[in-house]
Order: sequence, then C-alpha cells, then structure tokens
Amino acid sequence: MNDTACGSAASEIQLQPAAEPEKLYRSTLTRELMKESPVKIDALLEPLLLEDSDDRAGELLLQLISVHAEPVIKGVIRFKLRLSSTQRAEADDIYQEVVLQLLAQLQKFRKLPDGHPISDLRGISAVIAHRTCSRWLRRQFPERHALKNRLHYIVTRQRGFALWQDDGGQLVTGFAAWQQEKLPTGRLPDNDALATHVRPPKTAKELADTVAAIFNHVRGPIEFDDLLSAASSLLGVSEQPIESLAEDDDAVASVADTTEPDPAWRLEKRMFLQRLWEELEQLPRNQRAALLLNLKESSGAGCITLFPATGIATFRQLANALEMSAESLAELWNELPLEDAKIAELLGLTRQQVINARKSGRERLTRRLKGFI
Repeated sequence: MNDTACGSAASEIQLQPAAEPEKLYRSTLTRELMKESPVKIDALLEPLLLEDSDDRAGELLLQLISVHAEPVIKGVIRFKLRLSSTQRAEADDIYQEVVLQLLAQLQKFRKLPDGHPISDLRGISAVIAHRTCSRWLRRQFPERHALKNRLHYIVTRQRGFALWQDDGGQLVTGFAAWQQEKLPTGRLPDNDALATHVRPPKTAKELADTVAAIFNHVRGPIEFDDLLSAASSLLGVSEQPIESLAEDDDAVASVADTTEPDPAWRLEKRMFLQRLWEELEQLPRNQRAALLLNLKESSGAGCITLFPATGIATFRQLANALEMSAESLAELWNELPLEDAKIAELLGLTRQQVINARKSGRERLTRRLKGFI
C-alpha cells in the first residue's frame, strides 16, 4: 500500500467516532456470552446487557416486566389463588412481591450474567410467582397444608404405603404392593358415604390407620389429591383445595375446562396453551405423538381440539407435528384420544415404548413449564 493510500485509510478511520470503552466492553461481553455460554441466555435480555446507563437500564427493566413478565405473573396468581374481587388488594400485594424478587434476579443478571444467567424471562417470572403464591397459601391455610405434609410423610416413609406416578403421569398413592401390581386408579365415594365406612382419626398417630382404611375401602390406588380431600373431610378441615400436592414447584397443570366464561381466565388458559404448543414442538417425534394422540382432560375427553379452536395451531400444523398427512389425521380425529395400543400401531412401536415416550415427554414438559401455571 502506498503512502497516499495509507493516509486516506487513516483519515477514514479518524472520521469514525471512537467507541466508548465501557459500552464496547459490554457489547463484546454480551456477544461472547450469547455465543459461548453453556447456559442459554434469553434474547429478550440482550439489550439490558448492552446498556451502560443505569437510568436507561432501569427503563428497560420496567419495559421487560410490563410487556413480558406481568401477563405471566398475573396469570399464575389468578390460577393458583382464585382470589375474589374483594381480595384485589391481596392480589396486588402478591404481585408487587413477585416483581421485587424478579427485579433482584434481573439486577444480579445484569451485573454478573455468567454467574446468574436467565435462559427464560417468562419462565423465571412464572417460577417466582408460583413460589410466592405457595407461600401465601401456606400462611392462609396452615391446617390443610400441615395435613398435606403429614399425609405425604405417611405414604412415602411408613412401611406398607407408597406414592408414585401412574402411566398417565398422575400422582397416586396406595399400598406398596399395588404399585408393583399396576392396579388401575380408583375413585373415592362422596364424603358423606366415606364417613359411614371410615372412622376419622382421633389423634395424629391414628392418621395412618385412617389412610389404610381409606385404601381398603377403595381397594385400589387413588390420586393423592383425593386422599387429601377425603382426610380433610373426615377431620373437618374446611379450607378450599386450591393447590395440588405434586411438589409445589414441580407441577405442570393439565389443560383446564373450556367452559370458563371469565375473559381474563380464557386469556390465561390461551397463554398456557401457546406455551405448551411451543414446548410440544420441541419434543422428539415419538414423545410428541404419544402425548398429542392421547391428550385428554381429567374427565377422559380428548382436548387436542383446543389447539385449533383457540387458534394456537391449525389442523395442518397438528398433522405436521405428528408427521402424518392431514388426510390421515382427519380419519383419526373422531377417535381421539387414542389408546396406547393404537398409537403403538401408528408409530411402529410397542405399547410399553409408547408409555415410556409419553412419560419422558411429560418429564421434559414439567421441567420446561415449571411453575408456569
């Protein structure tokens, strides 16, 4: 290169504004973290890492919360607590508590993103909201919560009892021998009928005998929530059964009844369905098909129709997710949900492989949707 060319190049370089060292450092650090970090960082948070002004960063934090976190947080609070209109102040207090915790997490992330990574802003918002609601429930309904803990201890620690997940992913309990025999899950009679056959415990030590009496009466395993409701009725614990036992922070909610007329409730359920669909698309084909083709409500009715009905996924998108033609899916539509043997035939698997695939899919969805609802 001759001297004239060098001078011209130098002149062009001098005309460009010098990058601010702090901003350049943040930009470089952000690119390296997004590219090389073993833990994925949510792309929504990239502008927060690039911003060196504390005031501007504060504005970004408020925007992130109001646009992306607030709908999730309020949805979790409504779903978990079912508070009435007269309890709006309590709902607002819980919301503010969740926001404060989320802000603290985001500030830690901004200062040390590699040490406090956030891979899913909406996910962590849901988890914090879920845990905050659980703490509120424990304070509001201590008697029922204490009973739940005692029952959990009995069926997991006392010889002869067991707690496990059935093939459908439901948490069930019963005599330990029933777990090996794979007996079908039974149903309890109404509380009044149960009271005529099972004597309520007079002391805490008699609670295990009551549990055994309930199992003997049903003659098969039952869902843990049913056991909790039965014991609550026998003991006169009247608090509302708002939350499930399935460990507070690990539960994945089932698709709710679509007859709920409240617009906010419908919006909340649509948010959950959207997130569920996004996660289903990420599953391996066998897991995805085993779940979708057997997707049903607690009543046993199929609910795959919720996706096209709410506009979350079209009929053709469902067919693509199942890796079959739209015509083939149309032929099966009125038969859904399918039994495992039929699904096995369609996928070229054994029935047990279908059960295992669905179980693996549920476990992944549990991790990915942790606390979302």
